[in-house]
Amino acid sequence: MKRIMLLLAAIVVFTGAQAQITITASDMPVAGDTLRMTTAATAGSGINVHDSGAAFTWNYSSLVPRAQTVDKYQTALAVSLTYLLISINAYGYKVADSFPGGAFLPVSITQLYTFFEKQSSNTKYAAVAFAAQIASVPTPFNYSKDDVWYYFPLNYGNVDSSNYALNITLTSAASIKQLGYRKTKVDGWGTITTPFYTTPVNCIRVRSEIHGVDSINFGFPLGLPRNSVEYKWLVHGDHYPALWVTTNVTGTTETINSIRYRDTYQNLSLSTSSPVSTTYYDIKATPNPSSNRTVQLDIPAAWQDYSVEVFDMNGRLVHNTTNKSTLDLQQLVAGQYVARVMSGNNIGYLKLVLE
Repeated sequence: MKRIMLLLAAIVVFTGAQAQITITASDMPVAGDTLRMTTAATAGSGINVHDSGAAFTWNYSSLVPRAQTVDKYQTALAVSLTYLLISINAYGYKVADSFPGGAFLPVSITQLYTFFEKQSSNTKYAAVAFAAQIASVPTPFNYSKDDVWYYFPLNYGNVDSSNYALNITLTSAASIKQLGYRKTKVDGWGTITTPFYTTPVNCIRVRSEIHGVDSINFGFPLGLPRNSVEYKWLVHGDHYPALWVTTNVTGTTETINSIRYRDTYQNLSLSTSSPVSTTYYDIKATPNPSSNRTVQLDIPAAWQDYSVEVFDMNGRLVHNTTNKSTLDLQQLVAGQYVARVMSGNNIGYLKLVLE
């Protein structure tokens, strides 16, 4: 009898430790939050993004930390009085210090922010606005179609989708447009362990497919496709995913480009820009113009895993590679091209001239 009682007690404890949870708007960030995350090395992470399902156990306690970022959530009005044009309920954080400059941009873009809002009586959490200093002038841009990240409540098996649209006007002749859709599914529940959550904690996993086109017009129109998937393990009350993995999608292949997890202070280098939303970098190439069609890219040292895509001026993908900073473009004809380098949500654009 004693053994039976112990067995029953163990079953009760196990069942309580791995329970299916529901995520609501109260589990999202709020204005005033200062949330710290650690970026982990993708090589040897042991993460298989296809591991999911009901009552699943994710153990990622051996992730290797590389750097940290702190997101400081503020109301739009607290960032700039000009941002009063954004919803009074919107709040967000700085996602980058600057957009890549140089000859590629007709005007400087600095102090980039993304703002969010809990909408419709806390049934949705959406990105509603982008704001930046355009030529040193604080300028807000509301989404014409909000990018809805979550529909609440989030329960295992839920599937939702929505379109988004954002138009950023730089000058009378220059603009950036983002159009696309996000399809989100709660595809797993169980427990997760990370270097921060050393004891398994109940979570759900949310998988979001993002398919879109960045239309850039800097004197010439160019549409660049972007396909990625975000995996987020959400827990109660922490206002931040326990784990966040981003992949790039080429055809049917997913490549992990970034891993980050909720953390406390660690003695690591601190980034001034958050990699949660897109962080832009000014990538250099030499020689540029190039007469021999071989180009060397100056990739940030922290980017251990990255992809390179080269587009012609009609937006057609003409060359792509991964983790190679030297581009052999012998097959391309003379002319102008745009290269996009991506590592997770870090993106760099540059113009290439082949002679």
